[in-house]
Amino acid sequence: MRFVARAPGKLVVLGEYAVLDGAPALVIAVDRYCRASIGPSEDSACHLETRAPLSRRVRRTPGEPSGVALVDLVCSETHGLQRLKPWRAVLDSTELFGARGKLGLGSSAAALSAWAGVWAAWAGAGGLRTPKPAVERLIRLHRALQDGAGSGLDVAASLTGGAIEYRLEDTAVPRVATVRLPKRVPLKGVFTGSAASTPGLVAHYRQWAAARPEAAQRQRQIMASVAEAGCAAARNDDADAFLAAVTDYGRHLDSLGKAMGADIVTAEHRAIGAAADDHGISYKVSGAGGGDLGVAFARDPDALETFASAVRTKGYRIIDLDLDRHGLTVEDTTE
Repeated sequence: MRFVARAPGKLVVLGEYAVLDGAPALVIAVDRYCRASIGPSEDSACHLETRAPLSRRVRRTPGEPSGVALVDLVCSETHGLQRLKPWRAVLDSTELFGARGKLGLGSSAAALSAWAGVWAAWAGAGGLRTPKPAVERLIRLHRALQDGAGSGLDVAASLTGGAIEYRLEDTAVPRVATVRLPKRVPLKGVFTGSAASTPGLVAHYRQWAAARPEAAQRQRQIMASVAEAGCAAARNDDADAFLAAVTDYGRHLDSLGKAMGADIVTAEHRAIGAAADDHGISYKVSGAGGGDLGVAFARDPDALETFASAVRTKGYRIIDLDLDRHGLTVEDTTE
């Protein structure tokens, strides 16, 4: 028996930071994937190969930890590991990385989802009871990997696929609803060339919010209002209101960064945003900011292509992305 799994990356369209306090986030799964495979070992040992961010190969006796944190975290919830037959597996996140590191597409969430999917299939076929890849469970595991940080929206998008509206009820329990982006609004990803630390920025935000609760509350209310409007525009197929919300939210992320003393919108993102303004494009940071990826939307595909060409000449990387509609998939490829 041999199983393969695929889990998509994500783009955050609206709701960064505000989602941590109950506001909605609009997130899309994209057609860049982490892939995992597992099958029988040729010898008495278990073998794991990881590809990106670090390529490594490990050989362990059955039931022994691999030393790869997310793999071991998932496997630790399966009882009787020693009874499983030795296996050989590959976990490949290459599509979510570039030459300079991660692209900001939710590589760790996609890797966790892909491994959880392929492992559940393998362990189940071996007669062991193991939890299935459910949203709340994988969000809990992902937070454990990130020292408790993160809303879980990237995990939800990777598991569900498509476009989702994501909320934390009572700031803890995830609620996921499927939505559609407005028709005829193409997008481009723009990589700044530098990677960012999402856990570090989220921790900075929480420290600032604790120290300046009134300022944080005002900022949250503004951002939540824009996110609500943008999600409603998506549900109602109102492209103009949707694009306005994207632009507004990007500006409020910049204001938040200045208020908390962090480069959420870096100099690179500001330069890309200026080019977007010149071409009538809606542009914002996607995710926690500090580098990584921005996302550009437009009603006019030709204007978006012209913007992309202008940004390329400035040395930034354009990433063509499309919607993934399936989320996590697991297949039995046994011949």
